[in-house]
Amino acid sequence: MKPKLKIILWGLAVVAGLASLTAEPKNPKKAATSEPDITRNIRVQFEYIEMPLTTMSTLMDDKKATATDTALRIQVTELIKQGKAKIIQTQILTVPDRQKATSQSIRELLYPTEYEPAESAAAIHIPKDDDTDEKIAVKNTATGPTPTAFETRNTGETLEVEASIHSGAPYILMRYAPEIVTYTGNTIYAEWRDERGKADIVMPNFYTLRITGAITVANAKPTLLGTLSPKDDKGITDASRKILVFGKATILATK
Repeated sequence: MKPKLKIILWGLAVVAGLASLTAEPKNPKKAATSEPDITRNIRVQFEYIEMPLTTMSTLMDDKKATATDTALRIQVTELIKQGKAKIIQTQILTVPDRQKATSQSIRELLYPTEYEPAESAAAIHIPKDDDTDEKIAVKNTATGPTPTAFETRNTGETLEVEASIHSGAPYILMRYAPEIVTYTGNTIYAEWRDERGKADIVMPNFYTLRITGAITVANAKPTLLGTLSPKDDKGITDASRKILVFGKATILATK
């Protein structure tokens, strides 16, 4: 075989070998496949735990109890067992990664916000057969204040959450807005009485427990978000008691 022919055949063999390496596999079942991206879910939990102000102050002065929020929550559990604290509410909501979600357990309360003032007619006109009318004085024709505009307030529990998982670390950025609204009665701004009944100008009173913000938390670890003061029996802030609000976000398994 001539030298030139050998060189040509060798070159063709090299090209054929490279083509076989870069070619698609004949059996698609043997080709490597990657799983599609799956959005992770995050379960968010908020706890409202009430205790006397003096108990909370003692607890927060304990360096061992406040070394971490996990240690603090464990100590709060002991106070609950001893009857020195109590859980008054727990809210749980599951939200997809980087998404918002809202849960509500509410009652819509419709109430007037504007009134027309009371009016009183001094006399009325009674038509006669000769196309005239007779003016007659009338007593007790006054009308009370009349509602003209209304608003709706949600009473009960509302929870708004947005959560996102940090890449490469088991941490979660959580934006939160839990709220508990209680209707506590009415305030009378003006009284109206007549023989037909009463038409007082009243406005409802609401008591709100609300905490909003954004925080980065460790996966499945409780975090103290803040404290609130509950209302007393009259719907007034009770400074002798405190509510500790704990938040926790847990990344749920996909399988």
